[in-house]
Amino acid sequence: MSEMKRVNVHIPTEYYESIMEQGLKLSGVIREALEDQLNPNTITLSVSKKTHKTYMELFSATDCNDKDFEPYLREALQKFVTDIISKRSDTLQSIKEELEK
Repeated sequence: MSEMKRVNVHIPTEYYESIMEQGLKLSGVIREALEDQLNPNTITLSVSKKTHKTYMELFSATDCNDKDFEPYLREALQKFVTDIISKRSDTLQSIKEELEK
């Protein structure tokens, strides 16, 4: 991990309270948000509240970062692509069979 810089940040009270209620570390949330904004290799996924909470807890409570997670994401993407290809092939095969009647 690169060298860190300590800063003071002012945020709305309701943001602070929400982060504390979720049991997250504010510094982890801020680091993640900054990385998402500044990294040209960042992707954004919309997920369920449960998945988001689990993700934030995991990366807030550990020294892991997104690069540690990438191999697992790539594996999930490979499975997803395989599933899409299979479904589309089935659909195309059904269309072909319908046309042959």
